[in-house]
Amino acid sequence: MFLADYHTHCLPYSPDASCTMEEAVQGAIKNGVTHLCLTNHNENANQDAPYDQFPPFYDWEGMEREFLALREKYQGRIDLRLGCEVSSPHYVPEEGRIVCGQPMFDFIIGSIHNLRSARDFYYLNYPEDFDNFRPAVEKYIDEYINLTASGMCDVLGHIGYMQKYMARQGKGFDLMFFEDRLRELFRLCVERGVGIEVNTSALRDALSDFMPPAAVVKLYRECGGEIITVGSDAHQAQDYGQGVREGYELLLSLGFSYVCLFKNHKPEFVRIGKDM
Repeated sequence: MFLADYHTHCLPYSPDASCTMEEAVQGAIKNGVTHLCLTNHNENANQDAPYDQFPPFYDWEGMEREFLALREKYQGRIDLRLGCEVSSPHYVPEEGRIVCGQPMFDFIIGSIHNLRSARDFYYLNYPEDFDNFRPAVEKYIDEYINLTASGMCDVLGHIGYMQKYMARQGKGFDLMFFEDRLRELFRLCVERGVGIEVNTSALRDALSDFMPPAAVVKLYRECGGEIITVGSDAHQAQDYGQGVREGYELLLSLGFSYVCLFKNHKPEFVRIGKDM
């Protein structure tokens, strides 16, 4: 059965992970994943990144060597591809182009983890550190518009990222309150050939929902969006593939017929079957 996880993390390339690359591959196979893209963090182009957590990374050759050895070792058992989750590459575009242009990457997730000159949403207290709430969310969506316009990603990662951490503190909001801004974003995505992801990590967290939620994914489709991936955002081996099948069910319910894989930054459309 087809099961493609297109957002995952492992050591030492994602310092917040708890499994090695081989442990990640083994965990994915155990959980029934047939197509896996390893998309480790890169914060090099984010001038406000907490470098104590995500130090600058340049060992592209070492990462590629380990990946190629594992791809050969597990050939026939799982389709392995190498990607990267790049945080705000448009904040420092000269650095972003270096990261996103690495030839070993088939796939780039562009994520916004923090506003300019602000901490990662992970570290904030809500609402104390998010007191100008409406303009802050508008700025957040605007940064996705800027990222899309930059051309430095294949899909936009976990839109509504802060909602996961707000839920841990008993707070929340409806992202569709910003429908006009989101329509502007998704129309640009369609124009530029940039997709979005359905991130399943918050199903395992206090939010208990997809990022973005169903109404936002539906809006993307209404705007003509077709390029879409599903990813667990796993940081430990047992979470690889978790929620992906539920993500497919969501896409089917919203009228999507295909989910995407990526090769050389080109989407490969795979029909979603009810037997997946």
